[in-house]
Amino acid sequence: MKKIVALVLSLILLCSCSAQREDYYVFSFDDFSLVPGYDDVEFMRLVFQMDTPEKLSAGEKIENIDVIFWDRYFASVDIENSGKKEIDATIAKVTRLVYYIDNYTFSRYALDGIELSESVKENCEKFNGEYVERNGYACAFGKKVKDKENIVILYGDILGIDQDKLDHLEIYVK
Repeated sequence: MKKIVALVLSLILLCSCSAQREDYYVFSFDDFSLVPGYDDVEFMRLVFQMDTPEKLSAGEKIENIDVIFWDRYFASVDIENSGKKEIDATIAKVTRLVYYIDNYTFSRYALDGIELSESVKENCEKFNGEYVERNGYACAFGKKVKDKENIVILYGDILGIDQDKLDHLEIYVK
């Protein structure tokens, strides 16, 4: 009886140790959401098109993969095999997302359920980020998920008249 109880408690402990999707920054737009650090290539391919190799060798990372949505460029992502053996690319984790707001206009953008405004400064205040005013405006904030840092950087439009207007965002896990 003690062995069964110990086994059940061990399983509960192991299950509770793995990071959940909600632990990472969840980027939502209309009816879709992406979570760098948690989502894999197979999940993204349910909606988006991306060209990846069939296999990734141990520790291999591929950067700046174009993501296509309805035959238009949507974003770019990095994928990584953090394991010690070769894997099918469909199970590789997405470790970075770069999304330009003007690439594909949606009616609503949110991060962890908090709707993003057009102002980098307002968004920075919402998330208690570090607001930077050098060669344009940006805001950086993050959190620790397990043993990794989950970072978000919001960038202003450096070529526009209103440089505080949210131009693009980057979410990554290191």
